[in-house]
Amino acid sequence: MPNITSTDDAKFSEDVLKATLPVFAMFKSEWCASCKRVTPVVEKLSDDFKDRVKFVHVDAVKNVKASAENNVLAIPTLVIFKNGKESERVTGYFPEPELKAFIERNI
Repeated sequence: MPNITSTDDAKFSEDVLKATLPVFAMFKSEWCASCKRVTPVVEKLSDDFKDRVKFVHVDAVKNVKASAENNVLAIPTLVIFKNGKESERVTGYFPEPELKAFIERNI
């Protein structure tokens, strides 16, 4: 079962920037084909890393403030935050091995 929560403009700071664990934030949209394609990969990895990483979804279209403040210019944008700061980001679809390596090198 996926270990992912949704956040929005109002809760982004609390859910992501003030989190005690590293946070994997996926900025996405309902209409985005690449987002739909990467979501099952992210869901699986959320289970694999459930005790070490917090996973959140942000609807980039509905949450313009969080998207703008984090320079999200394309979706999906996948960002790792540690101690309230961006560690690394990637944009687009990535297969599971590459996304797992992305997470591992940033936690």
